[in-house]
Amino acid sequence: MALSLLAGFGLLLLGGELLVRGSVGIAMKLRISRVVIGLTLVAFATSAPELIVSVVAALKGKSDIALGNVIGSNIANIGLILGGTALLFKMSALRTIYRKDWIFLLVSNALLGVFLYFGGISSIQGGILVTLLVGYNIFKIVGARKEGMVMPMDGLDTSSMSLGKGVLFLILGATGLKFGAQFFVSGISAVALDLGLTERFVSVTIVAFGTSVPELAASLTAAKKGESDIAIGNIIGSNIFNILSVLGFTALIKPITIEDQALFTFDFPYSIFLTLLIIPLMGLFKADRLNRLEGGILLSLYFMFLFCLIF
Repeated sequence: MALSLLAGFGLLLLGGELLVRGSVGIAMKLRISRVVIGLTLVAFATSAPELIVSVVAALKGKSDIALGNVIGSNIANIGLILGGTALLFKMSALRTIYRKDWIFLLVSNALLGVFLYFGGISSIQGGILVTLLVGYNIFKIVGARKEGMVMPMDGLDTSSMSLGKGVLFLILGATGLKFGAQFFVSGISAVALDLGLTERFVSVTIVAFGTSVPELAASLTAAKKGESDIAIGNIIGSNIFNILSVLGFTALIKPITIEDQALFTFDFPYSIFLTLLIIPLMGLFKADRLNRLEGGILLSLYFMFLFCLIF
């Protein structure tokens, strides 16, 4: 029912926020590098809603929700969030900064495509994705330390947080995510059944948007403060994490199968199409910029995707 969906969504938002703050608070008290915090704990915590929803869905035998959640989130991150952010704020950024991460995202998509072509993601394939995730994080952390890069933690004032409070936030956040995901998945199934919608449709639209809210908030805040690099990097990094972490860990717990082939024949290719546009668009009309025109293109493509789903 709708009440279960709303309650689950609220708990996911609250749980994700508490998990991030608790993780960062504990890490700061233990004097862990801010670089390590930004590239690991915060990245993992902000992807926690997608991860928990996908795991719960897979355990309930609803693989389309687990897979559709990730594919839909990646589409929403690029088309809706990056497009909408560029439409509101002119974003200047050097393409060379993201080229390696962008290529790695394309490689991750290609690997996922191979797995899906053969029917899904097995536990072994999930392990491969997680291994790539670990390698990617090590590469980013080592690179950041060499360059002396400090990850910004805007909006996360945890300097005065005690270790006990950090642990409490961590526990409450994890609990909120657990029950929120259960309510959310149950609500999705009920709403889809009542409205005659497929779980694939609901997962790549409603679920995807709901679990992408942390990325939306982060990108808008960063762009508003003139930190375009953070806003764009957040989207690329989030999509990498969605594929390697969310699908990887989910498949390790419960193998993912494709029930609705449209997820592979239409939704997944569309996500790759939008991914391919990110870097080229930054130099199409004006070098190293994502202006309102480019933002409008991405946003239009997102709404075109929704139009194709509906009609």
